Amino acid sequence: MTIANLSLKLSIYFSALVGFFTLLPLKDNVTFTEYSVTPQRPLTGPLALNEKLSGVSKLFEGQILGPEGLLYYNNTLYTTLHYGHVVKIVDNEIVPVAKFGKVCDGLYDEHICGRPLGLNVDKKGFLYVADSYYGIFKVNLNPDQYGKKEQLVSMDEVIDGVRPKIPNSVVIASDDTMYWTDSDTNYKLHDGLYTLFVDGTGRLLKYDPKTKRNTVLIKNLHFANGVELSDDESFIVVAETEKYRIHKYYLKGPKAGKSEVFIDGLPGMPDNIKKSGRGSFYIPLVFQRIPIFDNIGEYPTIRMMITKSLGVIDFTLQKIDLFYPNVYCKKAFHWIGHFESISFIKSISKQRLTILKINENGKVLSSYHSTNGKVTGICDVEVVDDKLYLGSPFNNFLGVIKLPHGFF
Repeated sequence: MTIANLSLKLSIYFSALVGFFTLLPLKDNVTFTEYSVTPQRPLTGPLALNEKLSGVSKLFEGQILGPEGLLYYNNTLYTTLHYGHVVKIVDNEIVPVAKFGKVCDGLYDEHICGRPLGLNVDKKGFLYVADSYYGIFKVNLNPDQYGKKEQLVSMDEVIDGVRPKIPNSVVIASDDTMYWTDSDTNYKLHDGLYTLFVDGTGRLLKYDPKTKRNTVLIKNLHFANGVELSDDESFIVVAETEKYRIHKYYLKGPKAGKSEVFIDGLPGMPDNIKKSGRGSFYIPLVFQRIPIFDNIGEYPTIRMMITKSLGVIDFTLQKIDLFYPNVYCKKAFHWIGHFESISFIKSISKQRLTILKINENGKVLSSYHSTNGKVTGICDVEVVDDKLYLGSPFNNFLGVIKLPHGFF
C-alpha cells in the first residue's frame, strides 16, 4: 500500500469518525470554538521554585473531606466540606455550623448531599455560603438564631437568560453588595470535567441586596472561580481557572463597568483568591499546568469528540443503573465527569504546591512552593496568627504550616 493510499484511507476513517460523533447529541448551548492560552511564565525571579511550603502538617486527617473554602472570623476558623457541611474549629474540635442539601448515601450522590464551596462574611457577622447544587445562602451566626439560613440565589433563578449551574465563590462589599461566580452555565459540578473541553460560559455576577436582583458583570469565562475585592473596593478580581489567568473588573473610577486581564500566563490553575489587607492577593494554584490542556483549545473538533465520548459513557451508565440499580454505576458516573477524575494525577506524578502573592497592579511579588508532592491540590489559604491554613477540594485533612517568611 502506498503512502498516498494509506493517507486517503486514514482521512476517510477520520472523516467517518468525526461524522459519527457529530451526530451524537449535546447539551443545549454547548459550543466549540478555537481559542488559545497564554504560555506559562518562566519559573524564575519571583516565581522561582523553593521549598517554603514543605513540611505541611495534616490536621483532622481522615475526619474531614474536602475543606474547600476557608474563613477566619471572630477568632474562629470556618470551612466547607463534602456532604454539604459548613463547620468551625473550636478548641481543636470540629463543630457543625450549617448543613445544605439532604442526607445521602455517598459522595456519588453529591447533587443530593450538597457541596458548599466558597464562603465569606459581612460586617454584621452573617455568613454567606455558595453551595454548588443548592444556591447561595446567608447563615445567621448570632446566638439567638444560630445556623438559620436564608436563600439569596436559587438554582431555578433565570439570570440573563440562563440558570446558574455551579455557584462557587462569594465576596461581600461594605455596602452588603454580594459578588459571586457561577463557574459554568451548562454543566453541574459533578460534570465539571466537561468544562475543560467546551467553550467557557462562566460568569462574574453582582447581587443587589436591596432589589434582590442579579446582574452579570463578566461572562464566557472558562470556569469562573475565586473572587476578591481590592482593599479600597474600587475593583474586583476573578479567577478564570482553565485559562490560567485572573480578570479585573472596575467598580469605581473612570473605568467603572469595564474589565481587563489582571494577570495571565500563570504556572497553574488559579482557584480561590484571598486579599492580604496590605495591597496584595494570595492566589493558590490548585493544579500545575497539564500540558495537554495548554493546546487543546486549538482543536475544537477533538474537544467535541472527547465531550461526546464522555457523554456516551455517562448515558450508558445512567441507563444501566435505571434498569439495574447499583452503587457501582453511580460511582462510575460520578467519577467520569467529576474533577476527581483528574485528581488522580497527584498519585501518578509529583504535583507542585504553589501559592502566589500578587499586588493590586497584577505584579507577582513572590511565590511559595513545595515540590515533594506530599501535599497538593490546595485551593484556598487563610492566615491565622503565625500559621497558614491550606484548604483543598480533594484532601481528607486540613493543611497547616508555620507562616513562611515574608508571606504576610
